[in-house]
Amino acid sequence: MKKTTKTELKEKLSRLLERVKKLQGDPHYIALGMAIGVFVAITPTIPFHTVMAVALAYLFKASRPAAIIGVWASNPFTVVFLYIACYKTGLLLFGHTLGDADSVMELVHAMENDIPMKEQLHLFVEFFHTKLKLFFAMNVGGVVLGIPGGIVAYVVTKNFIKKLKNQKKKRPKK
Repeated sequence: MKKTTKTELKEKLSRLLERVKKLQGDPHYIALGMAIGVFVAITPTIPFHTVMAVALAYLFKASRPAAIIGVWASNPFTVVFLYIACYKTGLLLFGHTLGDADSVMELVHAMENDIPMKEQLHLFVEFFHTKLKLFFAMNVGGVVLGIPGGIVAYVVTKNFIKKLKNQKKKRPKK
């Protein structure tokens, strides 16, 4: 796996910000899409993040492009921390009889490697079958953590989009 430099990371964040600025629609529509994307990103469902976010955005009449951008809250830098947080939250809710963190780390490591989607899906299904209780607890933990994450994403995005639209209105037309 290729290491990302600080310069590359800044460039990626800059491009992401530019994409957010180009989103079309009213602030609520865009913010709801972003909230959905961040919510889904926090859940431990990596192979399905984009599909789930787009489907939920469609269902809730939110911005699908914003949902796709929001999904990037789960990325190679954050995924391990998110999975561990989901795991620990699940343990807190369901008790300590679910399994150990090694299983979670194996899944995360497998998902981070550049392996074909078919193999990732196979690993995900295998993990699901062998660790059903743990899988359930992690997903409940993801939902519990995803709700405040989505709310924060909604508020921040809505305020950001409102400010952008106000700045555009104040600019003198040429």
